[in-house]
Amino acid sequence: MAANTAVPSLSGAPRCALDFSTINHSGDAACSVNGCAGLGRGESGGPGVQFSRCYSKLCSLTPSDMESFKTELNLLFDQLISENYYSDYAGSYTIRAEDVCSLLVQASRLVKYNQEHLVIKFCQLTHHLLNRLQVIVDEPSFDRLVSYSTRALAACSPWTHAEILQALAALVYGNGPKCQKYLPDLLGRGGVLVRYSSPSQPDLELRRTAVHCLANLCLGLPGQPYLEESYRSVCFQTFLQILQAPRPPNVDDIVFCMLLQDALKGMQYYLNGAKGKLTAGEHLGTLLAVLKKYMFFGLWGINLEMPTILYPTPLPQYEGVPAAKEDSPRDVPNKKRKSRGRSKKAEPEAGHGEDDEEAQEAEVRQSPRKAGGGETHSHWSLGPTYAGRPSSVAQREAPPSLYPSWKRSSSDSEFSDPEGGMQSKLRLYQARVRQGALHCFLAAVKCVEKRVLYGYWSSFVPDAPSIGSPPALTLLTIALKDPSPKVRAGSLQVLSALLEGSRKFLSAAEDTGAPRQAFTPFSVTLAGSLRELHRGLVLALVAESSSQTLTQVIKCLAHLVCNVPYGRLRPGLLKTLWQQIGPYVSHRDVNVRVSSLTLLGAVVSAQAPLSEVRLLLQQPPGSGSASGALSGPSTPQEAQPQGGRSGPEKEAPSSCGRLPEGNSQSQCWLLQLCVSLVVQPREDPCSDSDAGAAAPGALEPSPVRLEALQDKSQLLCITVLLGLSYSENSPVKAAAVRALGVYVLFPCLREDVMFVADTANSILTSLEDRSPNVRAKAAWSLGNLTDTLIVNMASVGRDFQEEFSDMLLLKMLRSATSACLGDKDRVKSNAVRALGNLLHFLQPAHLSRSGFEGPMDEAVRALIDAVRSDATMKVRWNACYALGNAFRNPALPLGTAPWTADAYSALSQAVTCCRNFKVRIKSAAALSVPAERDRYGGAAQFGKLWRALARALECSNEAEDFLEYRYCAGLRTQLCRTLLHLMSLCQPDDLPAVAAPLAEESRPALHAYFAHYHLDEGNQGQPENDGVRESCQPQEKLGRLEEIVAHLRSFPEMSPHTREAQTQVVSFLEEVLRSCHESQAPSPLY
Repeated sequence: MAANTAVPSLSGAPRCALDFSTINHSGDAACSVNGCAGLGRGESGGPGVQFSRCYSKLCSLTPSDMESFKTELNLLFDQLISENYYSDYAGSYTIRAEDVCSLLVQASRLVKYNQEHLVIKFCQLTHHLLNRLQVIVDEPSFDRLVSYSTRALAACSPWTHAEILQALAALVYGNGPKCQKYLPDLLGRGGVLVRYSSPSQPDLELRRTAVHCLANLCLGLPGQPYLEESYRSVCFQTFLQILQAPRPPNVDDIVFCMLLQDALKGMQYYLNGAKGKLTAGEHLGTLLAVLKKYMFFGLWGINLEMPTILYPTPLPQYEGVPAAKEDSPRDVPNKKRKSRGRSKKAEPEAGHGEDDEEAQEAEVRQSPRKAGGGETHSHWSLGPTYAGRPSSVAQREAPPSLYPSWKRSSSDSEFSDPEGGMQSKLRLYQARVRQGALHCFLAAVKCVEKRVLYGYWSSFVPDAPSIGSPPALTLLTIALKDPSPKVRAGSLQVLSALLEGSRKFLSAAEDTGAPRQAFTPFSVTLAGSLRELHRGLVLALVAESSSQTLTQVIKCLAHLVCNVPYGRLRPGLLKTLWQQIGPYVSHRDVNVRVSSLTLLGAVVSAQAPLSEVRLLLQQPPGSGSASGALSGPSTPQEAQPQGGRSGPEKEAPSSCGRLPEGNSQSQCWLLQLCVSLVVQPREDPCSDSDAGAAAPGALEPSPVRLEALQDKSQLLCITVLLGLSYSENSPVKAAAVRALGVYVLFPCLREDVMFVADTANSILTSLEDRSPNVRAKAAWSLGNLTDTLIVNMASVGRDFQEEFSDMLLLKMLRSATSACLGDKDRVKSNAVRALGNLLHFLQPAHLSRSGFEGPMDEAVRALIDAVRSDATMKVRWNACYALGNAFRNPALPLGTAPWTADAYSALSQAVTCCRNFKVRIKSAAALSVPAERDRYGGAAQFGKLWRALARALECSNEAEDFLEYRYCAGLRTQLCRTLLHLMSLCQPDDLPAVAAPLAEESRPALHAYFAHYHLDEGNQGQPENDGVRESCQPQEKLGRLEEIVAHLRSFPEMSPHTREAQTQVVSFLEEVLRSCHESQAPSPLY
């Protein structure tokens, strides 16, 4: 198996290796320490040296029941546990993973099961070393140590089991699949982990450690298999049961929070390994219900009564009104409350969800501010205007009910220091529960199909402002009200994931028409939801003080802008956003500046009325608002708050992100800004990372047409992009190569052979980059570039084909094939598109050369493998499209090449077996592309194709997923077209195979589908983007069918068997014609 794996040390400091000899796992330990004599450097030794000394002593011991042995072994364990492996002094040495494994194996041989105090100490040592040094145990050591732990659970007293399970959890972390032989005892019926994690377990700490162990078993590492589905199901039910159960009575709050954290972490690990397996149903609704419950866990003033199951619905669900919790000694100190009208200084509030409690407390001391120096309000009360916010937005776009509660002070938190310490710690753990729920929700968003999740949209996204009433409990509520910046950022990440790729769903929103009185259509409700998202996120933008969370706010806004159908909404949303984003381009934090530029690119690229976008481009963002233009002093967060800190924070250097002075009307200010960012010399105030990271956002392509720029500006843009596409900074390189993929589609550039060649070389270089993101962008750009080649075939003709380099074309073919065969699906989906275009582009002169023959065959077989693979549906859809594209090239040896049978077999399998109907449609379309009979191969091959298509048409109503039914009509239309196309090319030898399905039980179904196809007058059944252009008028379809009948009747003398087949086929088609004519005949008048 694989060698030992050590996760990088948290300190990040390099260490020198200690060399231990390998332990013979089947016998006694033969140990020696090599090279340790000179490691002390004259000192008493750091953790690395201490580790080697203790290891040497362990190797010299033999198991015994004598007290002296127990004492010495106990002291050795204490020394190893007490060392600070995070210290700076420890950074001079490396304690290797194999050394840790060898020490633990040796220690397990020395501790007998009846020496229970030493068993506990050994388990503490195992947990301590594996967690502090972040070691994943190798397989031989793993078998020995897990075997020891499971036997200890059976042999030792129950009071030791919590410590044993803690060690077992550290051992199985990332090693779940290696536990196969131990899983029946751990997770089988009556297994130890099943027993200890059940609700009947009275010891909550023991139950927590068992759940922690289950969570670590569910963790999957890249490239490794997950647990078997039966055991994963046991873990899922356990986690869900814990999250659904009420809080047990008389249980310590912090221990209960830790139990919830472990259950949520385990559920997250489960979902990470359940891509596409969690479908709509009771489990999904139940899971989302508990996640929503714990997203608000521990927030003061919220007592959420959630249903046990959330059901998908386009309407808002009724939920309990948030009510203030009753005062209790645990929640509120027994002190007299201050008057709400007093202006007291805010007390420090801890529990902001950071890993370092001291850092959190320091942060919380700074973040609560007196909002305007006026009256103090409770969490759900109306909030005053934030001093740094523009007054126009405060009045128009920010109703006070959603004002972030974490921005206001509260006199309710005035408790004594001991009480404050406990309350601070409890709030910290409660925040971690909320953070865990959001991480789990994010994993659910990634493993569940978006179209299923959108049924729960109203449960997590508000649809109207809550003016005069408590706000709906949604992700936006968390982003505005949670006191923890990490929790706020987590909610924004989930919201971004929901918005990503939601354009088709959100396209149903519309509020441009007159308001209806009787009922509210779904389109209006969805439009209200989008307006509320804009309003709430702008509020979060101007109120957020954490740079990391502010970055997430802006990224979420960018995802929103990219997917909202602004053309169907009342104008003004983009203008408000444009006015607020300006100052953030010059924010002190580089990530905020990058995300701001990305948002600007999204606004310019938005599918909005062009007049609004054009108007916005004429003025810098921020102009006309109280926050000032780009050259203004600071962002709202950097402005001096009333009653807050004494002075503004440090601004970003003037050269980073400032709008150039004196911009002329002849050039777009945004283009000037982007060019200034990428060509300006680096100055000392700007680090390399700052200058490099500013470029990706600046280079987001926009529909500012290149043709509108002057020649010098065009040349500048092209030169900058080509240069940056070779950058060593991966984000810069990815953004540059993506921008080139947009530029190559512009008419003014796509016919320039030199530009296309330069772009191709740049893309091919990026396609070999080690960054998956760079390769994905390069593959997308390569697909666009090859689209340009196909367009130029028609618009420019042979001149372009002859001028384009053959060697470059061959290199593109090989690179695309390599990406298609061995890269990730996100790269492969565009690589197959590029292959289809390249195979279509190849000319007879290319194919006649021996250098092209091999790469051409490999490219076709790569497409065949992609169609047959278990890759994502996007890859398979593109692969089917690519094969159909390649079939359009008459120079391709389709029909005679050895791969012909494999290509048709792969498409036949896809058209009959693929559960995704869009893939079936595209494979059927590809089978209808060849225009000559000999390109389909022999009669046997032709017969296989016909039978597969007939069977696919007969079974076109049988869908595994009910969501595929919307594509049934389009699938039947394409299948009928393809079958008719094959009939039009049919030869006498093909007739027996064609007649066979028509003489069987499938004849009535095929007859009905053919008749419906020929009578269909509209475009309802038209497959989208199928590449087949024919009239949908019934008369023209019937005329085409009559031509096919005449073609089949025209065959000369045939054998009796063939003649019988001809009769059956012609009879079938004549019945279809007769049925259609009868249906079109006018009804008699009486």
